[in-house]
Amino acid sequence: MNQTRGKADDAIDAMNQTRGKAEAAVDAMNQTRGKADDAIDAMNQTRGKADDAIDAMDQTRGKAEAAVDQVSGTTERADGIVGRAEGLVGRVEPLLTDYEPALTALAPAIRRLAAEFDATEVHALITLIDRLPQVLGHLDDQVLPALEGLENVGTDVRDLVDTVQDMRQIVKGFPGSKLFRRRGAEEIADDEAKENAGV
Repeated sequence: MNQTRGKADDAIDAMNQTRGKAEAAVDAMNQTRGKADDAIDAMNQTRGKADDAIDAMDQTRGKAEAAVDQVSGTTERADGIVGRAEGLVGRVEPLLTDYEPALTALAPAIRRLAAEFDATEVHALITLIDRLPQVLGHLDDQVLPALEGLENVGTDVRDLVDTVQDMRQIVKGFPGSKLFRRRGAEEIADDEAKENAGV
């Protein structure tokens, strides 16, 4: 009986050891599962960061492509401007070659003119330039026709002088013409004296 109880105790001890080992194995399994869960969470976080990095890379690539397009457009516009500038330079260069001697000769006079002009003179010159169309209109409409009418003035004046000379000779032929001339001169002198005196 003592042997049987001893064997029973040994069996119970073995069972307790086995149960302890099983519990240790379960604890180890729980720890391993926890570590696996942590690893899975870390992997999920890493995958999320990788996804964010991929999205950021896509955005950066899109911005880079947009920048490349803008640079291409700017380059095309710059090429167009350069082409037009080259054409302009090509047209201007012969003109500069033709006018360079004249401009060189005029340079001292232009420098002197710029040094001697003041603000009022520049303003007066601008005003004159503004009024030139009106002045030319009056010149064409009034002055030139009047000058054309003066072509016959010389002949008319000579005829008038001849007529006055003839009248003078006729008047001198009248009896008492000297008396009339003297009285006329006296009356003219009296009138001038009254005008000077303010009467």
